[in-house]
Amino acid sequence: MFDLTSLGLFARAVEMGSLSKAAQQSHMSLSAASRRIALLEHHFRVSLLNRTPAGVEPTPAGEALARHATDLLLQVDSIYAELSDYAKGAVGRVRVLANTSAMSQDLPERLHDFSQRYPSIKLHISELRSSSILQAVRDGRADVGIVTSPPLAEDLSFATYCIDQLGVVVPEDHPLESEEIDFASLLDYDIVGLDDKAEISKLLVRVAALMGKPIRFRVQVQSFEGMCRLIEAGQGIGILPVGAVRVFRTAMALRIIRLTDEWADRRMSICIRKGAASLPARTLFEFLRMNDSATSDPAP
Repeated sequence: MFDLTSLGLFARAVEMGSLSKAAQQSHMSLSAASRRIALLEHHFRVSLLNRTPAGVEPTPAGEALARHATDLLLQVDSIYAELSDYAKGAVGRVRVLANTSAMSQDLPERLHDFSQRYPSIKLHISELRSSSILQAVRDGRADVGIVTSPPLAEDLSFATYCIDQLGVVVPEDHPLESEEIDFASLLDYDIVGLDDKAEISKLLVRVAALMGKPIRFRVQVQSFEGMCRLIEAGQGIGILPVGAVRVFRTAMALRIIRLTDEWADRRMSICIRKGAASLPARTLFEFLRMNDSATSDPAP
């Protein structure tokens, strides 16, 4: 039977292209390393490495094993990390996925406050798009998700996290001088936007289509900061969450114009699985939810 040490050695040999270097990094002799690889090949009944003058290369079977070995070793590291939290006195662990808008605003500070109040609950936080977050929570790959404008989902519970207001971002010297404007008035301007997969871009394209005009994306990037830098450089105007832009206004010559369309006030929601959320996850859910009983579902 193979063991984790042998799998780790094999993965290093493939990554480094050298069994001798992998053996050295694994603190074993070359002969011991060769013996372990031979046992792996005997166990799987297939050749895993081709020896070359330059070192070693994986066979097709070796490439497949290397992928699985890497995934398995990462999972083992995750197990050790989580159990280490419990060994240090943690009573729970919550995997949090949040979209870019939440991460760019006050979510980090609110999670800090949560950790101060509940130090025994460990948070593992990652950033992802809203559509992917919903599926991850549904599949159990995340415990708590923070998304924008979630669809109806019978297997998930939603509560309002905050109102995520969109505004028009322009350079300080832009000829648009009004304090508020509607979206229809912007369709003749060049737009700096996020990539096509972003929820904001999907929303703008959909609304523009209903108005019978295409939206003029001059450039599309993958971050709020990238958008703000291009807007400051005169490449167009943009539509972004007001709370996120405030972070960049101090360093960039930008103005925010209020967008008057009703859809510009988006609801950002927190979600967990109905009936399957752990007590730590429900604790975070209740901590983050907005005090808005009229729009929130009860926690499961």
